[in-house]
Parts: sequence; C-alpha cells; structure tokens
Amino acid sequence: MGPVTFPDREQVWRQISAGGGDDWDVIIIGGGITGAGILREAVRNGFRTLLIEQRDFAWGSSSRSSKMVHGGIRYLAAGNISLTRHALQERENLISQAPRLVERLGYYFPLYRGRFPPRIAAGLLFWLYDRLAGIRDHRRISNAQLQDTFRELDTKNLNGAYFYTDAVTDDARLTLRVLQESIRLGGVVRNYTRANRLLKNAERVTGVRVEDRETGAELDLRAGVVINATGAWADRLGNASTAGMKIRPQRGSHLILSAERFPVSHAIFIVHPDDGRRVFIYPWEGRTVVGTTDIFHDRNLDNAASMTPDELTYLLHAAAQLFPGRPPHRENVISSWSGVRPIITSGKSRDPSKASREHQVWVEPGLVSCSGGKLTTFHYMALDVIDKARAFLPDVTPPGETPIFAATTHSGTDVLPAEPRRGERLLGRYGDDAFLLTQQATEQERARITGTNTCLAQVRWSLQHESVVHLDDLMLRRTRLGLLLTRGGEQLLDEIEPMARELCGWSGQQWLEEKERYLEIIGTYYTVA
Repeated sequence: MGPVTFPDREQVWRQISAGGGDDWDVIIIGGGITGAGILREAVRNGFRTLLIEQRDFAWGSSSRSSKMVHGGIRYLAAGNISLTRHALQERENLISQAPRLVERLGYYFPLYRGRFPPRIAAGLLFWLYDRLAGIRDHRRISNAQLQDTFRELDTKNLNGAYFYTDAVTDDARLTLRVLQESIRLGGVVRNYTRANRLLKNAERVTGVRVEDRETGAELDLRAGVVINATGAWADRLGNASTAGMKIRPQRGSHLILSAERFPVSHAIFIVHPDDGRRVFIYPWEGRTVVGTTDIFHDRNLDNAASMTPDELTYLLHAAAQLFPGRPPHRENVISSWSGVRPIITSGKSRDPSKASREHQVWVEPGLVSCSGGKLTTFHYMALDVIDKARAFLPDVTPPGETPIFAATTHSGTDVLPAEPRRGERLLGRYGDDAFLLTQQATEQERARITGTNTCLAQVRWSLQHESVVHLDDLMLRRTRLGLLLTRGGEQLLDEIEPMARELCGWSGQQWLEEKERYLEIIGTYYTVA
C-alpha cells in the first residue's frame, strides 16, 4: 500500500473548478480536529465530501490546546456526569486506537488543607472518575510519597494527594492523522482556502464561495449541506444567537521549559497562590509545560493568540511553587503558545468556570454549525453533526462503528530496529507510513534532532506528503520543532533549506521570504513578551 499523501492543492483546485460546483454532498469549513472528525464520518458514510481551511490544518485551537485527552475531573466535580462519561469513553478509545500518539499519563492532585475538595469527597470523585472510564487507576498518596516524585514541593499545607491517569497527545499530529484516515477513505482537503460567503437560494444555504488565499482566485461551490466547523469563528457563518447561544472565545496560554533543569515525570496540579485556580505542570515531548491561563480573549480572532506579560508572570509564579529553590524566570522559557477555545454560553455570566465545555450543534436550512466541545470528544461531536446533517443528504444506511484509525501492520522494530520505542512513536504519528518514512531516509536523517524526539526524515516526509505551503506549517504543526527548540529552531533552518527548496519548489528568494515570515511569527506569537 502506498503512502497517504495529501492531495496536491493545484490539482484539487482544478478538480473543483472543472466540476461545475455540483460535485459535493458535503462541504466542511474548518480544518481543525472538529472538521477533521466530521470529514472522517462523512466519507465513511459514503458522502462526497470536501474540507476547506482558510489557514493551515490545525492552525487554530487544534495545535494550541493543552494537549490533554481527558475526561475533565473538574467537570465531574461540577456535576456534569454526562460530559465526563462521554469524554472518558473517548479517551479510552483513543488510547487503544492510537497508541504512542495518545498516551496515558499519571496525574497528581494534591489535597490542600482548608480547600475543596476534602479528602473523603476527593476519594469518591476519583472512584467515580475511574468507574466512568471502566478502569481503576486512582490511589491515595501520602505527603512523603508525593515528595518522592516532586522533591522540591512544599507539602506542609497538604493532606497528601490522589494519583490518577488521563492522557496527553500531540494535538496537531492527531488532527493530521484523522485527516489522513479521511483521505484514505476518499475525502478531499485543501488548506489556505477561505469561505468568503455562503451561497443561498431563498433562505436555504446551497453552497459557498471559496477563495484560494495564495492566488486570490475565487469559485462558487454547491453542496447538499455546508458544515460550519470553525470553532471560535463559527458565528461568522452560522447564527448561534438563533439557537439561544453565544460563543465566547477563551484564551489559554502555556510555557515550555527545559526538562533537564525543571524535570517532571508526571503531571501535577498546583493551586495558584494569587487566585486559587489550579494550574498544571506536566511533561510533553521531552519538555516541561506550565499551563494554563483562562482569560476572555478580546483580541482579533484573525490573528494568532499570544501570551501577555501578565500571563507570563502568572505562570512563572505558579511554577515557582514546584521549584522553589530554583524558580524559573523569563530567560528560562524556551517558547510559549496560546490557544483560543470556543466556550458556549447562554446567559450573562463572564465567569469562565461556569461556562459549559459541551459542544453545541445548531441547524439552519442547508447549514449545520458546531462549536464548543473538547479535543477529546471530537469523534462524539462528529457523530452528532452528521446525524443532524442527514436531513439534507442522500438517504444512506449508517455504517456500523469502525475504529477511527486503521490498524498498523508494522512494529516499532520494523520502523527503527535500533530504537523500537521511537519507531512506535513514529507509528503513532504516521501510521504504517512510518515504515516508508524511515526506509526512504538516510541514516543521518533518521537521527534524533538534539533536544527533541523528532528527526529530519519527518521533515522530509512532511514536505513531500503533507501539503506544506509555508515554513510555519512545517515547523509548528507538521513537526513541533518551532515550540521545542529555542528561537523556533532557527539553528536548524540551514539544514532544512535544501529539502524545502527541492520539495516545495521554492527559489532562493522564496526561501528567504519564508524564513523571514516564519521568524516573525515565532517572535510575535511564540516568544514570551
């Protein structure tokens, strides 16, 4: 079987131009995890489906989440059993179906004296959390055991902790894997393609006018149904107010620190001394992450979100509790990222802790919109959207449930005989294509890039097969090198240049322009202020 290659953008444009605009059952707007999940369900049902994304795939929230695949212990504490149950079921499915991409991780929840929840209530909470997931991972931890894991943590105001498990992932690669599975089933995708406006016949949506953002060319495309999966941007196409809802953009910011200087082997929740919110510190991709803030995002959504100086101070203050003898400072921060998640509200409260994390779907004639929800529940959301879109689609019998990801036939030893664990990691990110990725690479390209678990073979593969249009697509989403290395991995760019110029067809001048563009993005949105 050949590799799963994202369709050539120019070929797709010619295809949709020649089709006269009448080729699609479904057009999905939005190339994040929500749109990717809906695409997979649409093509699995046999619908001819096109997905367009105005920036790059996973450009928005789906590359800038907290990377957690979780049930949400605080949602359960708030009494939202239904949301937690669905999320935990999806978490377990993803751990099973996407091993080494979605990985179980131990979490420590310290019990602060005089703060909610008390020990007995916390025990019941974690018992129910595991019960809903169908596992038993939680256990009570003493202060001494807690300090064995987090040696610098001051435990004098603690009444022990609870250990339990959730999971973490590379959110952008998860999105790309779902897109790849959809392409394998016949889905068509195109990035840097904007929906300029909806087409209507009377009050019914019949299609969309799209623009190639690289050339400015426009086309009118027709579809049985248009699905608006644009997250925080959903109100621009679908009218949420008609369903009694308001989309509130909420920003969460994170810091990346060196794991050598600030090591953690598990996740831990720290109560922030300023406001009592719980902030988590956890390992990810060989680094240590501190997050997250929870702030109303009142900036232009068309610009990438970025951390403010106040958020930087807030997160560093939280991290200082875990490393009091050597607290991290601004100069210790490798990079930062900020994501905007769509929170659905129905009232006037501006308290983010009281807003629902459940997704909402609303239907207008010919248009189905979805917003809210979580990374973890993308599949559950997709099933809901397709169910509501059926009223506008050909009558087909829904297929039985199948795994989201095709089972791999190779092992980690096949992929990297000398490093089978890293081979398994590549299988998690690329499926069976990981075998071709390493077989076609030189020994030098298969070597781990210092400070990361990534290799130049992955860079080459992405340039060749994954619709890289700009350098930031490669460095921030196909790989995470821009987050994991200082100055966005600027020191690697001389090695990447010949591959990029060969496989993207960039001239020397185009490379210089891409490099300048990328470093400006890093300096503006991923470097602390």
